[in-house]
Amino acid sequence: MASTVLLMAVAILLIPTTLPPIPTVHASTRTITLTGGVASGWNNSQPGPPISVVQGDAVTMQLFSGDSSTHKFLIDVDHDGAEALDCPATDPCSPTFSQGSPTSYPFTVNFSPGTYTYYCIFHSGSMSGTFVVQSATAPSQDFSIDSNPTTLDIAQGSTASTTITLTSANGFSGTLNLTGTVSPSGPAISFIPASIIMSSGGTATSTLTVSAPGGLYSSVAIGNYSVSVKASNGTLSHSTTVQVTVGPSNPSPNGSASLPVTVLVATAAGVIAAVAVTVFVLRRKSK
Repeated sequence: MASTVLLMAVAILLIPTTLPPIPTVHASTRTITLTGGVASGWNNSQPGPPISVVQGDAVTMQLFSGDSSTHKFLIDVDHDGAEALDCPATDPCSPTFSQGSPTSYPFTVNFSPGTYTYYCIFHSGSMSGTFVVQSATAPSQDFSIDSNPTTLDIAQGSTASTTITLTSANGFSGTLNLTGTVSPSGPAISFIPASIIMSSGGTATSTLTVSAPGGLYSSVAIGNYSVSVKASNGTLSHSTTVQVTVGPSNPSPNGSASLPVTVLVATAAGVIAAVAVTVFVLRRKSK
């Protein structure tokens, strides 16, 4: 019994008091080149080019001097300006460098996501730029869908159109297929184009045409309809709705209702047949 208690005590002592940390997301390795000049700024730009990285990235700054001055690169993490004496304790900063002696400065982006300013410590008034740190947990790629206009009024025997707009979000790219459902059934719909290739950060459009056939035997009933438009790549899908109102056919210019061609043809055929019968009867009587 005593030996069992002793073994349990030893086991407890061997168990670590803290659990190992969860591994972080694998960071990227990036190399960024900057050439500094008192008069020209960073990379001949004032302010310098914006720099965007992800938290956890391993960054190497390749730093050159474009003039005869001595420079020193710094990221103002604590937002207290380039002149504060907290480099490198708080603010990452490079060794000094001058013309003819470029320097390589590696560091890890271990500070919080946000927007910071990078400077030359010695010439902060003319050599500065924006340094953006993004979260390592990037939002999922997605897209949105909209229609304009969202309502259509159609007379029997006519058509109307609306524009379907697709917008990339968070770098989404790929092929989206458009389909539509009409409720209740009646009007016909079509898309031009029905398949759209989306580019990252871009927008694309398709034209939705709604038709309300008119005729003696095939007219779409007067009333309200709903068209549900869906865009999908097989994994992601989003929908928008277009409301459609079908009204009576448009009157003819003289104010009377226009007749379908089938009715006019049938009427003309009936008149010809009546004339033929009348001529036949008159001939019979004249004999």
